[in-house]
Amino acid sequence: MFFRLMYQIVLPIYVIFVIFSSITLERSQNNILIILLGILFITCNYLERIYLRYFIYISTIEIIALLLFHFTTQLNWCYSIYIILLSKFLFHIKGVVKGIFLGFVLITFYTVIRISYTPGNSYSILAIGSDYLTSLAVVLIIQYIIEMERKKNYLIEEKKREELHYKEEKNKLLAEMAAGLAHEIKNPLTIIQGFLQHSKEHDYNIQPWYDLIQGEVSRMNKLTVEFLQFSKPMVSLYQTYSIHECLKKVISLTESKVISSGHKIVYTEYNPHLFVSMDFDKIVQVFVNLINNAMESMVENGDITIRLLNVENKAVVEVSDMGVGIRETDLKKIFSPFYTTKSEGTGLGLSICQKIIQDHGGTIDATSILKQGTSFTICFPLDSVHEQ
Repeated sequence: MFFRLMYQIVLPIYVIFVIFSSITLERSQNNILIILLGILFITCNYLERIYLRYFIYISTIEIIALLLFHFTTQLNWCYSIYIILLSKFLFHIKGVVKGIFLGFVLITFYTVIRISYTPGNSYSILAIGSDYLTSLAVVLIIQYIIEMERKKNYLIEEKKREELHYKEEKNKLLAEMAAGLAHEIKNPLTIIQGFLQHSKEHDYNIQPWYDLIQGEVSRMNKLTVEFLQFSKPMVSLYQTYSIHECLKKVISLTESKVISSGHKIVYTEYNPHLFVSMDFDKIVQVFVNLINNAMESMVENGDITIRLLNVENKAVVEVSDMGVGIRETDLKKIFSPFYTTKSEGTGLGLSICQKIIQDHGGTIDATSILKQGTSFTICFPLDSVHEQ
């Protein structure tokens, strides 16, 4: 808006002012010629925006018209017109060297024409030299401003592209999730429909299948609840908590079940002074899920090891098991919605965990060795107020 105002309004007004000044001061020998040259210059200025593909040709005519206009008016005030015109050209020229070269040529033309009507005394020559050097400095400043403007516009466009890409990926993920949800719900519905249709056709009593039907309905309900939990935005009021206290709460919730399954939780390496801004219940949910997964992965009795470390000013939690492990091909898919190797799993547990951790500004990664176990590493940014 600023540049459009300068080129389309200020520049024509200034040309009219120079014409008026030259005629009033009787500097020009041909008033009609300077008026025609001024009209040609202003016309070219407007035509550039209309016929962009002829920009070079129109600009050449515009420069020639300005040089003749300056020579005819014999006023140093044309200097401002040179600068405004130069700033417009620099927006269309890519490359600092090309821009500086154009500025150097245009200011040289201005200086030569000025010499033609300036008295040849020492003061005038030094004044011309001063103006020439000042003009070069102005060219560099304009070039710098334009380069900064280009970088800003590039960053704005880059941000728009990233936002568009994010929306595309989000829509793609939602489509995949919707397809997965439809597929998962279809299976128990098909089973229930088959039993009901078979019972209706043969007038069977469906009481023997109550548990099976109820189980399938419960499975659909569980799947729907987890899907909604995954898809809805998490609105939380974060507070600063000790991650150590959070893990102690997790252990108190899961230890009895772990022990009854023949396993043991080992939590001996920790740092009690690591504080994280979090939704306490959500983070508890994440670690309870990881411990349940670890427990289910161990066929024989084993340890679930939890470590809490300060690594590069981040709270790092490692949850390791001694289970059957995960194949490398499967390890790449474990955070994908609806991917599961469990017969009764929904495939949303780890996806939900990953989403919660990402909402907290953290990361979660997994490593695994077959028949030796799996380890999940979760990193959280430390709260700056309590960071030690």
